Amino acid sequence: MRQQPIRTLSLIPVQIKITIEQMEPLYKKRKPKIKELTALGMTNIEISEKLKISRKTIRKASLTRTLQEK
Repeated sequence: MRQQPIRTLSLIPVQIKITIEQMEPLYKKRKPKIKELTALGMTNIEISEKLKISRKTIRKASLTRTLQEK
């Protein structure tokens, strides 16, 4: 019986491309819905409870909208 070396993954040349994607912040994803609910007259507290997100996220979305409109 003849012996053969065991081929392991470390001996197989492999090239892997790793891409890093920027995640969009939650407040930017939710901004259209927050804007809509604000236009309906809902408060930040009501919006945060409805969307199950923090009031800080609501404030960030509202602040960026205000700064972009100026």
